[in-house]
Amino acid sequence: MIEMELKSNKDVVEVVIDGKIFTEYRFGHYACRPFLYPMLTPEGTPLTRGFPIDNIEGETQDHYHHRSVYTAHGLVNGFNLWDESLNHGIMLQRGQPKVGMIGDAGQIDGIVDWFGPNGEQLLEERRTIQISCKGLIRILNHTSEFRACHGEVKFGDTKEGGLYSIRVPTSMDAKGNGRIENSEGQIYQNGQGVETTWGVRAEWVDYSGPLSDGVEWGHTVVDHCQNPLYPTYWHVRGYGLFTANPFGVHDFKGDDSIDGSWVIPNGETRTFRFCHIVHPGRGIDGCDGVREIISTYQSFDV
Repeated sequence: MIEMELKSNKDVVEVVIDGKIFTEYRFGHYACRPFLYPMLTPEGTPLTRGFPIDNIEGETQDHYHHRSVYTAHGLVNGFNLWDESLNHGIMLQRGQPKVGMIGDAGQIDGIVDWFGPNGEQLLEERRTIQISCKGLIRILNHTSEFRACHGEVKFGDTKEGGLYSIRVPTSMDAKGNGRIENSEGQIYQNGQGVETTWGVRAEWVDYSGPLSDGVEWGHTVVDHCQNPLYPTYWHVRGYGLFTANPFGVHDFKGDDSIDGSWVIPNGETRTFRFCHIVHPGRGIDGCDGVREIISTYQSFDV
């Protein structure tokens, strides 16, 4: 039987599985948004890129704002909450998130406030992460409940964003030895051909490849079928960025006459759910059970 424990400290929640760190939810205000880091295999091998938190030999060091696993968007009521250039906004955890076990799953539950660069309150996000296991597979069910508490909220049309975002380790980059595939049967791998998986709509995307120890692992992210704007577009690149972005339509379509902006009216709430499956093997068919987890998740009526 797999044992899980959540340990809450001042600005981090450790997720410990069978006595070993799987990941940490880091929410200290030293960073401009909460994120999950590190994320490790049972052998302790990193499943996401270390930069900018750690400098790891052989890794790329582009895009300072790609912090492992996170949520952000580049145009919220006109403000940039994606990268960390001048005049960017911030996303701050409000106090300590609640942590505990619900059956065999660990849960982290709290409020993240989104602010503009001058302290403007943009929205309130109730963020819930449930972590469970199935053998070597790790499953993170992520829910973002966006509340327009401070006026209308407009998510602008830009590719620079991701309601669920991952930066895979450099060894997994699909322009190198990695592989991207989606539910539509499109595949980009080993740097061959065109990145047909970028900027298209799909139920799920899988990004897999070798880790630093040479063993193949992968990340599958599933867009829940009851999400607004389902199925989402994906800003997933051969250099290692992997995000679910339903709003960047004019960039993805290459048509400036399209506006994919999306509004939450003042006083209303909208919810997005994603399932992140961390699995051994190359591609979703490289690991027994991944397709079953996807099917079960999509049959869950919220």
